[in-house]
Amino acid sequence: MSVQKTLNNQLEQAKSAQAKIQSVMNSQFDKAGLEVRKILKDMGANVVDNEPVKIKDALFEIKQNTSSVRQLVNNIDIATYDVRNRVSWNAHMLSALAELKAVKAVEQAVENTKPKLAACKGQVESTVSPYIEQANGYTQKVLEQVNGYRSQVETAVAPYREKVNSQLELLTAQASSLKEQVNSKLGR
Repeated sequence: MSVQKTLNNQLEQAKSAQAKIQSVMNSQFDKAGLEVRKILKDMGANVVDNEPVKIKDALFEIKQNTSSVRQLVNNIDIATYDVRNRVSWNAHMLSALAELKAVKAVEQAVENTKPKLAACKGQVESTVSPYIEQANGYTQKVLEQVNGYRSQVETAVAPYREKVNSQLELLTAQASSLKEQVNSKLGR
């Protein structure tokens, strides 16, 4: 349910952003149309405000008012100089603004995600912690049982260990005695 709500919110935001972009683009196209009219006037075309411009007729008038190709190129350069610089400036500023807004949007998304991640982490920890405690309890019980078995084994083995040690001492003593007897008979 919340995923659908989030998607609907994002869709509304996208539609809002699209409308804003469309309005900005329309105003930019209107400004560009005015600039084209100004350029055509500067180059010698007879352009009337608020009337559609027929490019073919405007180019014919410009051609009649220009004596050479060189003069035409110079007129184009002079008439479009301000516009070219303004367009370049606007393009750079718009790209910088778009980058800034994208960075802010990403930072905002990260900030919005932090509480959700913290909540998920808390939920996972609260879900897992009883199992960890249970495992620690089992580990403690196993260690207690192992220590109990160890003490039982030690208790059971202790009498045999004493017997083995006493028998080992007796055998060691007998071996030493036999060694001395053999050495004395051999004359060493």
